[in-house]
Amino acid sequence: MQEILQHINRVEGIIGSAVFSDSGDVLSQAFPLLIDAASLKTAAKLALECAHGLQISQAQDQLDLRYAEGRIIVRPFPGAMLCLLCSKAVNMQVLTITLNLAIKKLEPKLHKASVQAEAAPAPTAATQSEAVGTSGNLKLTISHLINREASSSFDSLGMIAVSQSTAKYIGEYYKSAFKKLNLCNVSDGSSGIFPVMVMNDLDPMFDGTIIIGPKIEKKLKLSEGDKVEVKLG
Repeated sequence: MQEILQHINRVEGIIGSAVFSDSGDVLSQAFPLLIDAASLKTAAKLALECAHGLQISQAQDQLDLRYAEGRIIVRPFPGAMLCLLCSKAVNMQVLTITLNLAIKKLEPKLHKASVQAEAAPAPTAATQSEAVGTSGNLKLTISHLINREASSSFDSLGMIAVSQSTAKYIGEYYKSAFKKLNLCNVSDGSSGIFPVMVMNDLDPMFDGTIIIGPKIEKKLKLSEGDKVEVKLG
């Protein structure tokens, strides 16, 4: 979904875009970093309420909120909705064509994601106990994105990444929301505190792992597959 949203963002006047589920969850987003996950979650719920309250059809209607310096466009489609933050100068004709093509590509991805979610086994007590170190802190595996360019994009900002499922697991384990994580290489004690990017459109193979780029990998002397102790930052 990220690739599709990035394509939408190339339309002149688009500031950011996101896909919200029909239950108000953020499925994927491509917004500037200053717009955090909590703000997007609130926006998803409000967009859902507006769409239902105004009885916007999934077939053809869209919600267009106009402000002095910009617009918010919500375009429902079966099972989800696109939310776009635009400048007031956005070219609506080009955007409409782009959205029509994007939705055709998004629909099969939504179906695939829902099938994977239903088929994914729940974590067992055994697998959960393996993820807890002797100190009581979580120990998760280091992984890399296949797309090194994408990995370098958040690595250059000094960030690490996790899947939505992993973020939920860490939050539930420590019973707290978080924006930063403390990673510790238990073999030599090197550690660091890093801002976290939650990526919503990742393959399930990344669940239960911490995704890092080359700079942080070098700093902590880690390789793909190594275990790292994870604490809240």
